[in-house]
Amino acid sequence: MENDAQLIRRILSGDDDAFDTLVQRHQRGVHALAWRKVNDFHYAEEITQDTFLQAYKKLSTLKNPNQFAGWLYVIANRLCINWLQRHKPAMQSLEDTPMAEIEESSYTHYTEKQREAEGTEHRYEIAQKLLSKLPESERTVMTLHYLGEMTAKEISKFLGVSVNTITNRLWRARRRLREDQELLVQEVLSGVPFPTNLTENIMRQVTDLKPTPPPVAKPLLPWGALGVATLLVTVLLGATNQYLARFQKPYSFEAVAEPTVEIVDTAILLDIDSKPDLRNQVGRAISANKNIGTELQAVETPLVSDTQQNSLGPATLQWTRKADMPTSRTGFATSVVNGKVFVIGGNIQLKRGEFGDLSVSRVEMYDPKTDTWERKSDMPTARSGVSVSVVDGKIYAIGGSKTKTIQVPRGSSFENEELATVEMYDPVTDTWTQKADMPTPKKTMTCVVNGKIYAVGGWLTTNEKPHLETVEVYDPGTDTWAKAQSMNCARCSAALDVVNGKIYAIGGLGSPPIQDESDLYLSNVEVFNPKTNQWEEKTEMPAPKALHTASVIDGKIYVIGGFFKKDREFKKLSTIEIYDPATDRWTQASDLPMGKWGHKTEVIDGQIYIFGGGPVTSVQVYDPR
Repeated sequence: MENDAQLIRRILSGDDDAFDTLVQRHQRGVHALAWRKVNDFHYAEEITQDTFLQAYKKLSTLKNPNQFAGWLYVIANRLCINWLQRHKPAMQSLEDTPMAEIEESSYTHYTEKQREAEGTEHRYEIAQKLLSKLPESERTVMTLHYLGEMTAKEISKFLGVSVNTITNRLWRARRRLREDQELLVQEVLSGVPFPTNLTENIMRQVTDLKPTPPPVAKPLLPWGALGVATLLVTVLLGATNQYLARFQKPYSFEAVAEPTVEIVDTAILLDIDSKPDLRNQVGRAISANKNIGTELQAVETPLVSDTQQNSLGPATLQWTRKADMPTSRTGFATSVVNGKVFVIGGNIQLKRGEFGDLSVSRVEMYDPKTDTWERKSDMPTARSGVSVSVVDGKIYAIGGSKTKTIQVPRGSSFENEELATVEMYDPVTDTWTQKADMPTPKKTMTCVVNGKIYAVGGWLTTNEKPHLETVEVYDPGTDTWAKAQSMNCARCSAALDVVNGKIYAIGGLGSPPIQDESDLYLSNVEVFNPKTNQWEEKTEMPAPKALHTASVIDGKIYVIGGFFKKDREFKKLSTIEIYDPATDRWTQASDLPMGKWGHKTEVIDGQIYIFGGGPVTSVQVYDPR
């Protein structure tokens, strides 16, 4: 059976029969999505037709034919949004229906022997109410599975989400619904007749259309010119060594540029093979249309070798090993008060075959002067991914998630619940105090400007678009929250730091349209000015990454480590890249001894302390001087 890419090549060659095959292959998924969005089967049929007609007209603009399914999703989703903007019904939202009423009604109508006599319309209404109570991501997957008759693998390609994530969403949706409720939803969705003439209607209109011609490529070298060029090469090859040397100097990466050329914008990474895959244009044009799950399973191999250095002048590195952290954990947070480092929260690793809570509330304090660790009072709420900031000598632990492993039919999976919790720690009294919750539960990134804490972007699993662009501001003096201007780019797992009262958000994971998986990893940089409440784009990092850190020394930002996905493998980065806000330029220092991701960094006395990284407990000090 031909794959999508093969069919698309036939279509662009004028074979409309291949488009017929493509429509039949994907029509159920598109129709199910449209029905889920607009809640009307007849309008869903119209949107489905328009989706395929637009796809046909613009088929030549699809750069990667293997991503046709995801491209269809983007088109269908946009058409649904347009339809909803034109049709805003004045009726009670299903979200307002009490769950107790839905449960009682669904149970009654499922168990009664005469339920079929009550008509399919009422059962359809009940199924709609049940679906409305599911998170958007689970609701969509359930609809695609039962109404669209799509497998987990097909849904994965359509939504741009891993198969494991789709399987977990189906499992969670079934878990939220009682067995009788799930059966009711399955019966109703599976029993919906699919439009019989949909393919014929689409193909009838296709006959009157022609695909947009592909961009005209540069003409090939004419045969006559090719012959002249061949003759010229022959003459050159026959020249004497004296003249040949003038034209055929070997290319060298060590060569000094001619005075007429000046590179002013960005640093150069010498990892030539990986460079094309690493460049990331998401920061220039973001459209957060996708709900994309990511499994962070990094490998140990550093991306760039320790011997590779940047031509813009690497700094000299001095490394010192310090006492290891007492507890092996990931997803922890760090902060500095009075020259001492506090390591807070995180996830621990359970033994093989064990299930349960991973998040911990443990707090440990490190004293750089004595190179010793001390246990402190636990945080009241166990959580990982918590973000911490210091105001007036107090540590504020904000957001994060409770994580646990659960047993699923084919092994184990992770379950996360994002939190809005805010708790304040006083190092002097070693006590914790509850504070006002964030407006939105999430894993976020925080920093402090003028005594206020800015919670920037983050991640919320239950959202259809889990990467967030929102900015919320906490005032410790009044214990209140306010909103600020959102970022231009939704992101989580980014690096965040402050220089001269401005907030720099660097890299991370974002929500681009369906593209290559590497497009999830951002290289763009945004700066926020709290005085004007505006974000501004800056020069991108040399390479995209996530779960890296940013530390400020002498007004320059040191971006350390992180990871990205290449060739289906997560790779730890060993790079140290330095951004100068004054010149908006990047340079590169010598590499870390090993790649790190998920680590934390703190600056003490002009030195950068690096804690953990992956599951390791090591502590290292980097002196840029």
